[in-house]
Amino acid sequence: MSMDDSNAVNKRHWRMKRERIRGIVELQNKHKTTEGALLMTKHNTKEFGGQRLDESFSLKHTTPYGGANLLWDYAESAVGLSRLFVNSLGFSKAANAKYPLHQALTVLVLASAIGLDRIFHLAGIEDDPLFLRKSGWTKLPDYTTFYNDLNRFDEAAKIEPLRVVLTAVAKRTQRKKCILDFDSTAETVYGNQEGAAVGYNPNKHGRKSYHPLMVFDGPSQALVNAMLRPGNAASSDSFVGLLHGTLALFGRERVDSLRMDAGFAGDDVYAEAEEHTVLGYVAKSKIYKDLAEHARCFPWRRVECTDVIIEVKSFAHQAKKWRKTRRVVMVRYRPAETVTTGQGKLFDDLDWQTAAMVTNFDWAEEDVWHFYNQRCSQENYIKEMKDGFGMDKIPGGDFYPNYAMMLLKGISYNLVLGLKKEIAAGRFERLTVVRLRRELFWVVGKIVSHAGRLALKLSANYRAQADYLCMRRTLDALAT
Repeated sequence: MSMDDSNAVNKRHWRMKRERIRGIVELQNKHKTTEGALLMTKHNTKEFGGQRLDESFSLKHTTPYGGANLLWDYAESAVGLSRLFVNSLGFSKAANAKYPLHQALTVLVLASAIGLDRIFHLAGIEDDPLFLRKSGWTKLPDYTTFYNDLNRFDEAAKIEPLRVVLTAVAKRTQRKKCILDFDSTAETVYGNQEGAAVGYNPNKHGRKSYHPLMVFDGPSQALVNAMLRPGNAASSDSFVGLLHGTLALFGRERVDSLRMDAGFAGDDVYAEAEEHTVLGYVAKSKIYKDLAEHARCFPWRRVECTDVIIEVKSFAHQAKKWRKTRRVVMVRYRPAETVTTGQGKLFDDLDWQTAAMVTNFDWAEEDVWHFYNQRCSQENYIKEMKDGFGMDKIPGGDFYPNYAMMLLKGISYNLVLGLKKEIAAGRFERLTVVRLRRELFWVVGKIVSHAGRLALKLSANYRAQADYLCMRRTLDALAT
């Protein structure tokens, strides 16, 4: 075999080898592809084939607040909110004003109830057909008009009519007993608002704030009075004036009971509580050194021993600044020990939580404690006003307009509370205002004309139609 023939054989051999290798690789790739396809079919994985939708802004006479029609009818036909403003306000706009003051305040209250907790949020409902039809206006005023209306409350005397409206709405939910719960809170400001000052602020240390003083009716949860104060005011400051003002709003000289936390301490506070209560009062007290030393002379009495061990005592005590002796009830509690080792603890007193209360009730110590603990739900009411109605969102820089807005949001809080207690069906009575909006007020609706009358058509997909119709029937019966 010649050299040329040998080279030809070798080339043919390597070409055939490369072709075999290429065929094996192609076969492996084909097997992987088939295996992957089978794997995807097994897990049912495929692209989401949503259909493309074209948009057009052509739907007219619709509102996202269709359920608020029920709230508006409750406010006007049952409560008579705008009439309350007319009868209470001692001033108004010009006679030919396009947007009368009492109507503007009513819109502010209802807007706060549906979640528009800042005034500039009202720019989003200037052309809302529901608000236009219910108010009778062809267009809602520019939101700056509401700022101007608030600025009309420029002195203390003009604030008082708003208290009258606040209490009048609160009375709709009041029960037979009137138990006033006093509390205070901090509202942080982020500027140089008039009247703001640096004081006790648990959330924003060192920041300026307001320190409102609030009075709730314990059984009904309604806000019956409130006072806006600088941030450096003590809790007990203005207590006497606010108590007398609240009694005057109720048209009575005494209430059944008062409950106060440790910030409302002092001989003057206790003396007022003793004079203006029928049954009595309970005020939590700090355990000062002289009170702690006197308490050691009296033994503890154990009243419960389940998961928590509770011990009580009571005795007559007169602090250095008190003009008379008063009853002090002390309670201490700790978790029950599940394992007994027979060995004592070096600092056993550190396991106890201890509280002291000043009272003129002659009840058993544990009953006084349980009665006082019922006021602890006030923190939830204040939280509801802040988170649900934006009470801590300060609208402007002037003190009295901010004061007026706080009372208007209190009126809105009482209005929603009244709706839940007077006409709400089933679970709606227990909902917070944030959830009530999602499930009742924020219902898509369209205003149509039928047989010469306007009608509000609500979404056919609304899940709580039966409850809504039940509330409507209750409201119709209440308004007649």
